[in-house]
Amino acid sequence: MANIRKRGKSWHVQILKRGVTKYASFPSKAQALNWATEIESEIIKGVFDIPTDKTFADAIEKYKTEISPTKRGVRWEVIRLNVWLKLSFAYYKINDINTPLLVAWRDDRLKTVKPSTVNRELNLMSALFETVRREWQWIKVNPVHDVKRPTNPQHRERIFTDLERDALCVELGFLESDPVETKQQIIAVAFLFALETAMRREEITGLEWSRIDLKRCFLSLPLTKNGDARQVPLSKRAICLLGLLRSFEKPFSVDKDVLSTLFRRACLNANIENAHFHDARATALTRLSKKLNVLELARMVGHRDIRSLQIYYRETAQELALKLD
Repeated sequence: MANIRKRGKSWHVQILKRGVTKYASFPSKAQALNWATEIESEIIKGVFDIPTDKTFADAIEKYKTEISPTKRGVRWEVIRLNVWLKLSFAYYKINDINTPLLVAWRDDRLKTVKPSTVNRELNLMSALFETVRREWQWIKVNPVHDVKRPTNPQHRERIFTDLERDALCVELGFLESDPVETKQQIIAVAFLFALETAMRREEITGLEWSRIDLKRCFLSLPLTKNGDARQVPLSKRAICLLGLLRSFEKPFSVDKDVLSTLFRRACLNANIENAHFHDARATALTRLSKKLNVLELARMVGHRDIRSLQIYYRETAQELALKLD
């Protein structure tokens, strides 16, 4: 709000709003009020540049300290933000960071990383600049908004066959008739469990016995990828798999990164190409779609938007054709 005071025969106006400071004097109070109203309106519309000595690096450090710790992906964000502190334009004034500069950065990144990686980084950068604009009011325009996003590659179509499932269990040394003792065997059970539940790697390795209700056939996930809690129904097969792990403090006592490494090695040794542990989720969803309707399936796997199921549903045209007759 404008500060209007009479000094002698003049009315002096001081405006301090959104980082913009303006002064003026008028012979009458009415003129002072009219000017103040007009200027404040222009400030809100962003007519005036917001003067600041803050740099892009200042914004990164502030965001890293105040905003990133409130997010689930804090580790990835902090790593990325620290890398940005080494950019050639890191110490440019924040008002000098414009769209053409970021377009050049995008094009340079695309020479070394995938479009999906660049899009994730642009999402973070846009969130940073939007916080700078809306909350800290260091700038009036988010320069990322007009940066064209690169096209992401087509979604994967990979699902595991029954033969590949059995080959992986053999490679990981797992037989259901034998006790589970090694990390490799735990990973085999985790893989089979993913095929039953469509749970993600992090959800499986983070599971605790206290969150499993075997009598009522479901388990609880307090925090999932989209930030929601959800309950996952358990098939008889899933319950049997959990029963193989009762001797462990946690159902799946293996680090998520170790799981990925050993699973990838098992795929290589079993001559199973172009496979990731996450493909078990798509395989499970494709199979579950034969048992559950789309709303039931979305609720089970935690998708807010049922269109997201299309990314994971991978039944082939040949399989669909068999249903037509």
